[in-house]
Amino acid sequence: MQLDLLNILLLLVAAYYLVGVTLKPAFFWERGRILRTRNIIGDQKTLILYTVLAFIMIAVALFSPFR
Repeated sequence: MQLDLLNILLLLVAAYYLVGVTLKPAFFWERGRILRTRNIIGDQKTLILYTVLAFIMIAVALFSPFR
């Protein structure tokens, strides 16, 4: 199994999302897209949404070399 550049990028973005929703630093939690999402669906649903997106990105990155 060898990860190519896109898979590594997906893992990095997923890690960024997971750190962002877990620790909730201001540079992540108060930026435009996240703030709009929080205003529309609320904090808890935003947290769930970005956590699910992160896990989907991790799954795609890890399982795509097996195709």
